[in-house]
Amino acid sequence: MIRNPLAWGAWAVAALAAAFIGRSPFLQLMLVLVLINIWLVYRGPRGSTYWKVGLVLAVVPILFSAALSRFGRHQWFSLPPNIPVIGGAWTWEAVVYGASTGVALLLTVAVFAVLRSTVRSADLLSLLPQPLYRAGTAVALALAFAPKTAASFTAIREARRLRGYRAGWRSAPGMLVPLLLTTLEQALQYGESLDARGYGSGHRSRYRPLPWSGLDGAVVAASIAALILTLGFSPPPYNPYLDLAPMPPTALGLVSIVLLATPAVTAALPRVDHVDHRA
Repeated sequence: MIRNPLAWGAWAVAALAAAFIGRSPFLQLMLVLVLINIWLVYRGPRGSTYWKVGLVLAVVPILFSAALSRFGRHQWFSLPPNIPVIGGAWTWEAVVYGASTGVALLLTVAVFAVLRSTVRSADLLSLLPQPLYRAGTAVALALAFAPKTAASFTAIREARRLRGYRAGWRSAPGMLVPLLLTTLEQALQYGESLDARGYGSGHRSRYRPLPWSGLDGAVVAASIAALILTLGFSPPPYNPYLDLAPMPPTALGLVSIVLLATPAVTAALPRVDHVDHRA
């Protein structure tokens, strides 16, 4: 299985490029199937949350595009024009354009879900050059505060509810101070942890070396090849407002998506245990 964060980083860049360049529905569907297979092999305990968020992000652009866009020749239905914002003809071109954008967002969330399940943030930070290491650490800590703040908010709300306080938007001022104090306490804990580890006192040290194998090299090579095919040989992007029926994908486009399935293929290979046979 793939362990090196550099291999996963190269794969993620190639997958994101395939998700946003071209927007062919056929290639997007293939990429969804590839990401599902990879996620089933490398998934973590909280992977389903990312897919739920991705599905929500996939539906929202469809609603916005269909409700706000009035372009296109294939009418779905029509509302009275005197209705503000949503009045007028609703077209299939707007729905398909929103679906294409929503699937691209779903693919983005799925790529980061795979990265979250396979790569530690500390390993990603170790790949940064020395001038960017402190900035990367600050960004990683800032991103880590978001889920912890949400968990603290839920805990404070449940505690207030058990004590008989009224729930709702009127209780927001009473929750602000405990939430702020909890966040400051977590920030102090992070600072003490960094100070105990000698952060900023000298050169970086690495507790465990990052493993590198032939399978990692194969994933990097396949990702670079897929990125070159996507950037250099990608057909014109699909635009449903110009032609609702999508063009069939090219052979190079299919190959670029198949190359992104390399992590799933390597995970299916049998493991070889090297045992020393001594007489």
